[in-house]
Amino acid sequence: HQHLLKNVSHTHTHTHTHTHQHGYLLTRPHLNKNLAFTLEERQQLNIHGLLPPSFISQEIHVLRVVKSFECLNSDFDRYLLLMDLQDRNEKLFYSVLMSDIEKFMPIVYTPTVGLACQQYSLAFRKPR
Repeated sequence: HQHLLKNVSHTHTHTHTHTHQHGYLLTRPHLNKNLAFTLEERQQLNIHGLLPPSFISQEIHVLRVVKSFECLNSDFDRYLLLMDLQDRNEKLFYSVLMSDIEKFMPIVYTPTVGLACQQYSLAFRKPR
């Protein structure tokens, strides 16, 4: 298995990390911040131009996800929305959960996760 990250230089207290694959960070849910990457981060991480030319804070992203969540009619659909989010952007996923833990935990845990297990073939997206 090929290593995808490589330290290429050290300057004072900064370590510059470059990827072998252009845009690698955007495919890793635990690293991806989507439009929350600042211009400076996009340039340093060599992802400038791979995202739309706008910047949206994590807080605005959370509000958008919550609004989408509230527009859905079933807990199963809400579960699928949150699991898809976790597959794309884990930081945002956990920020959404923490924004209203009492609202979201019944969707990602009991009782809705039981329904998702019963309907596994409909809920399966990719292995975890």
